[in-house]
Amino acid sequence: MKPTQEQFLLALARIETFSPAPKVLSRAMVLLRDPLSDIGSIAALVGSDPTLATDIIRCSNSAYYRVGEPVRSIGEAVQKIGMRETIRMLNVTVARTMAGKDLRAYGLAGDAFWAESLLHGLFLFALADETEKADPDEAYTVGLLRFIGRLAIDRLMQEHGQPRPANLSFAAWEETQVGFIQAHAGALLLAKWQFSENIVQAVACQDRPDRAPTPSWLAGAMRFAAQVLPSGGALADTQPELADLAAADGGFMQANGLSLDAVGALLATTRRTFSQVRAVF
Repeated sequence: MKPTQEQFLLALARIETFSPAPKVLSRAMVLLRDPLSDIGSIAALVGSDPTLATDIIRCSNSAYYRVGEPVRSIGEAVQKIGMRETIRMLNVTVARTMAGKDLRAYGLAGDAFWAESLLHGLFLFALADETEKADPDEAYTVGLLRFIGRLAIDRLMQEHGQPRPANLSFAAWEETQVGFIQAHAGALLLAKWQFSENIVQAVACQDRPDRAPTPSWLAGAMRFAAQVLPSGGALADTQPELADLAAADGGFMQANGLSLDAVGALLATTRRTFSQVRAVF
């Protein structure tokens, strides 16, 4: 028997209160777009969550950022790496907090869940930067959090359903056995965490960009990323067949002036950055 709508909403509520970190990130994204924001405002916001602040300080002192004396406070960390880089680091820290958990109902290990989320964030950042069709930082956030709805579905199915059979894809299992797709669950969570309508809409329509209430480049980019990137975070070991992609891409590449070589270069950039970020986090 499929879970009921009431059971689904209860699962969402439990995930919504799991951590204050997503709300901190949504407020940070608002500050990033505010021309009156400064380093002090970002430091104060991140400092309101001791766990996030500790992670930002630790990463600021890593080999990737190490310049000069080690920092000991969130204010020093933000001053050292800058406001925009702090928010990018905050994106990764929040996503890792949420996506670094085993999804037992899905049969998906936390490391693979986290790696897949990180790959999508990095690829969408590179894609937005290359095409100049969206804010790369917003694209980064969307990619990192695109699968966040799986958390609610995993909890729901552990309590009220059956684990995913090995012969069913994630999408087929969600549609036929759960009754709620992860894109819908993720959009509801992001709305509750007060992310922008642009981000919420992109996550909701990631599988069907044509159903977006208003044209959404981010939703189309997410669908394209799903065609390009392997599931489970296996980019380091898997090279997609770009020729097959050209036939299946539905016009996204042409609409955005992307050649197969350009997509291959974006994947190479994503692979390098993925290794660098994984070394830090």
